[in-house]
Parts: sequence; C-alpha cells; structure tokens
Amino acid sequence: MNRDATLAATAPRALLSHASWEALANYAYLLPAAVCLGGTVLLPILKAIHMSLYQNVLIRPQDYRFIGLGNYVRIVQDPVFWLSLKNSIVWTFGSVFFQFIFGFMVALLLNVPFRGRVIFRTVNLLPWIIPSVVVGLIFEYIYQPNYGPLNDLLGRSGLMRAPVAWLSDPNLAMPAIIFANIWRGMPFFTIMILAGLQAIPGEIYEAATVDGAGVFQRFRSVTLPMLRPIIVVSTVTRTIWTFNHPDLIFVMTGGGPGNATMIPSAYTLIQAYINLDWGYAASLSVILLVILLVFTALYLKLTKGVEEVAG
Repeated sequence: MNRDATLAATAPRALLSHASWEALANYAYLLPAAVCLGGTVLLPILKAIHMSLYQNVLIRPQDYRFIGLGNYVRIVQDPVFWLSLKNSIVWTFGSVFFQFIFGFMVALLLNVPFRGRVIFRTVNLLPWIIPSVVVGLIFEYIYQPNYGPLNDLLGRSGLMRAPVAWLSDPNLAMPAIIFANIWRGMPFFTIMILAGLQAIPGEIYEAATVDGAGVFQRFRSVTLPMLRPIIVVSTVTRTIWTFNHPDLIFVMTGGGPGNATMIPSAYTLIQAYINLDWGYAASLSVILLVILLVFTALYLKLTKGVEEVAG
C-alpha cells in the first residue's frame, strides 16, 4: 500500500490539462486562416497607414519625403472630399432605399405560385451575376445622347424633343447612375427577402386568418416582424457595400461632371491611378476605413439586437 502511494506521488504531472490541449488545438486550426487574413488584410492596412504619412507622387519621385499628418490636413481642407461625402449620402441612400423597395416587391411576387416562376427567378438573378464594370458600360451606352436607346425611345414616343446628355448634366448624372445601381443591386434584396418569406411557417398565416386578420393585417403583424432580422442584416450590409462601391461611377462618369458624382472610394481611385498621388490616396483610404468601421460597428449593434429579439 505504501509503495503504491509513493509511486503515485512521484508520477510526473502533465504540463497542460486536457482542456488546455484542446484550446491549443483549436488555435492551431485557426492559425492558417489568421495568417492569410494577416497577409491580405492587416499588412495592407498597416502599409496604407505608413504610406499616408509620406508625400509620394509617382511622377515627382524627387519630392518623396515624410510629412506626418500633412495628407490628413490636406483632406480636411479639400472641398472635393467633403463634396464626395455629401454625394455618397445621396448615392448610398438613393440606391439602397429603392433596391430594398423594388426587391421586396419582386420577392412578394415570386413567393406566389404561378406558371413560369422558376424562369422569372432565374432572370431576376441576371443583374446580380453581370460584373459591375459590364453593367456600367451597358448603361453608359443606354444613356449615350446621340445613339443611345433611351433617348431614341423617348424621342420616338414624343416625350422628348431634344437629346438629353444624361451623364454630362450635373443634375441628371447622379440619378442616372443610381438607377443603374438599383437595377444591379435589386436582386440581392429579392433573394434575401424571398428566402425569409419561404421560411415563415404557413401555420402562422392560417392562425392569423382564423383570427380574422386581413391581407394587410397579416403583412403588418406576421410578415414584417418575421422578416425583421433579414431586413436589418441585408439593409446594413448593402449600405456598407454601396458606400464602398465605386465601380459604376468610375466607369460611367469618373466622378464627373464637375465632381457631381464623386464619392470617397472613387476619389481614392482617381488620386491613386490617375493623379498617381499614392500618399494622398493612402490617407483617403485610411479615412474611408474609419468610416466603414463606424458602419461595421452599427451593423454589429443592430444584428446583436436582432439576435436578442429573435432569441
């Protein structure tokens, strides 16, 4: 008995418990993803911050020097940047609002059984499948003042006497691009809301009908509350994407005419690849990152509230 007790007392103890080994194994599984994210996300962000502290215009390499926060001071004093922020509000709100409205309407339509519904669902996805650059080129052709289909159709129908330069008029350029973005982004809301509609149990509608609820009462009391999580997540996500989506603007107008369609992400691309001012473009990208982090924080707050309500 004493000998067994002595052997048990002198047996070496494990350096780590079983739970600790499991935790280390889980971190080891996450290590490749962390390395990839660090190499593709964290390092570029740090590089952009470093570049933003220098005056770095590629066509003037002799002027390369450290200027600290000089580029950020330049942003504060840049009227084009503030105009781009104002334009981004119109661009983002106008696009997302009408994408949601029309996407919701199409989702309600596709949720009702009818002949050829599968074909309509497939056709509805086409604007989302087509690359945004191609969409920009298509609508640039549609809006062409001399031979574009839109002016030709309006002229033949008698609704327009003289050709309209849709993308050259400062008052029409932004609405024209927003319309193109609505056409492309509407399928996103249609897919998300349609999935939510099909996930609502039919028994809930049957119970509401038995209680005497009409069509609009069922929509207000059943459909909208059940779709609230999807509406919040899809709307906030699409808002972030639209704010940081310069492709259509860059292809169709380049921010013109007279900066009427300039948004911060497009302004950053122009500074980097047209003006070749990489230092200033890097500082713009850092400011854009901060703005998007605010949107992301809002997104996390809203989705957390949705989860609590859903739970």
